[in-house]
Amino acid sequence: MSAVKRLFLNIVVCIGIVCNFFGVFSQAWITDYGGSIGIVPFYSTEVGWYALASWMMYISVACHLLVTILLTLVFRDVRRNGYCHYQRSQFFLIAFFSLMVTILTVTAVILIGVNLPNLNYNYNDNATLGYSAWVSVAAAVCYFIAAGLALSFAFLECRCC
Repeated sequence: MSAVKRLFLNIVVCIGIVCNFFGVFSQAWITDYGGSIGIVPFYSTEVGWYALASWMMYISVACHLLVTILLTLVFRDVRRNGYCHYQRSQFFLIAFFSLMVTILTVTAVILIGVNLPNLNYNYNDNATLGYSAWVSVAAAVCYFIAAGLALSFAFLECRCC
């Protein structure tokens, strides 16, 4: 059962990596009839809420890189030595950074979504959230599942040795 759970965690994190990279670096966060804009590259002339959402997504990319590194290190150690109680803190860190990705992504999407009506009113536009935001939300769901699985490893698998 543990090997299946470990495989599922790796698959969920890989899907989350692809979705998060694609969501952050694609150019369709805000779309209207004239085109779309993304959060990369960062412009210093952006409105404050959009700049804050951009920084949240940049931090989420950094957190998911940390999840990937930690997951690689801990599962390499598990394959060599099996589960042990000293790996519990590493699984807690994986869960923490996975939850950070989830919280930052959801907050950034909500921040953009809440301020779009004001943007539409000020510029007489019909802008909506694009597919990049929804792909990032899918990544947040993957990382939420990964956090639960990491906590499961910490509490159930790492209690011996």
